[in-house]
Amino acid sequence: MVIFFVFVKISYIFVSIKVKYSTSTQMKHTLRNIGAAAVICAMSACSQTQNQPTFRINGTVADEISDTAYFVYIGDTTFNIDIKNAPTDTIIVKDKKFTYTSDIKEPRPIYLQAVFKNGEVCQAYVNFVLVPGETADLKVNNGYFDLDGSTFYKQWHVLDSMITSDHEKIRVIDEQLRDNPNRTQEDIDNYLALVNEIMKKENDYVLAHRNEEAIIYCGHVRTTVSAHQLFDSLPPELRNGRFKNWIDKRIALEDEEIRLEEENRKNLEATGEGKMFTDFSVDYNGKTQKLSDYVGKGKYVLTDFWASWCGPCRSEIPNIINVYNKYKGKKFEVLGVAVMDEPEDSEKAIKDLKINYPQILNAQEEVTKTYGIQGIPEIILFGPDGTIVRRGLRGSEIEATVKECLKK
Repeated sequence: MVIFFVFVKISYIFVSIKVKYSTSTQMKHTLRNIGAAAVICAMSACSQTQNQPTFRINGTVADEISDTAYFVYIGDTTFNIDIKNAPTDTIIVKDKKFTYTSDIKEPRPIYLQAVFKNGEVCQAYVNFVLVPGETADLKVNNGYFDLDGSTFYKQWHVLDSMITSDHEKIRVIDEQLRDNPNRTQEDIDNYLALVNEIMKKENDYVLAHRNEEAIIYCGHVRTTVSAHQLFDSLPPELRNGRFKNWIDKRIALEDEEIRLEEENRKNLEATGEGKMFTDFSVDYNGKTQKLSDYVGKGKYVLTDFWASWCGPCRSEIPNIINVYNKYKGKKFEVLGVAVMDEPEDSEKAIKDLKINYPQILNAQEEVTKTYGIQGIPEIILFGPDGTIVRRGLRGSEIEATVKECLKK
């Protein structure tokens, strides 16, 4: 259902997030791990005033639930945040207000998540960026976060508000279409047109305001404007300013993505229908297996690139088992290639799903790159001489294709 996919694809650009208060098992585990001493230490860190702080948050909480603190996670200067470990700090809310200061030299990302006095952790969170010399005014209202403050955050607030408003419209229409069994293609087309219109509007705003420092960061992270589009023509004072290291990193990442996309395109073309198979080898448990151990040996070989964690993969496996049981023999074989998966997890899934055809385990990302695979399952039928007959098989077309080929 394309409409749902499109909404998921763009939903990452929300800044304000509202989620029902609930317990997060992982975060409760984190709370237990840091212990009372760590929390006290963090509280003390929040109130230190010996050094003049370079960044400050002034927060107000309008929630009906006010007995909260906030776990603070601060990332490194490459803008990575790891929330699996203990929090960097803890902010205590008193009389529905809180403050936080940090003596930072470069912009760094921050992630705040509420934790209640009973140990429950709220799933609503906010993440933005700390900037030296700036003050953020953060208002929390029933799980929504509204960011304003000094010049940087005022710029951020304008784009944030636009994105939040626009995507609330998208969310409402998406839900209406999702719940409407009588939706028409025209309804879907109108929805997609609105999505494209909103994305263009946001991108145009970002490019028109690239002289505003907050837009450099917020615009790149939360819209579809590319790094080169946004950064290549920045004024020198911004390009080489506080966000220089981050901009350099984002450009490098985008260049690498472009390189990988081109590599994938070439690999996909080299392993397209009508092309001879490309061999690969996989080592696991003291044994080396090759695709050529099965393919190019005089049989049609239906090969399923799959993983235990992949729901669509597991859904197709009964179809593949059915085809294997019906047609296995001198002219036909089935092979599973478990990719991007822990071998132990693959083995468990093989047992749980009662998979009875041969498997190559521990085939990691290099194998998917070889065949230009960007999504799994990827089900390929190889001919007796190793020629690729069909790619991207699904559902009933798996058996139909095998049956037709075996008639030849």
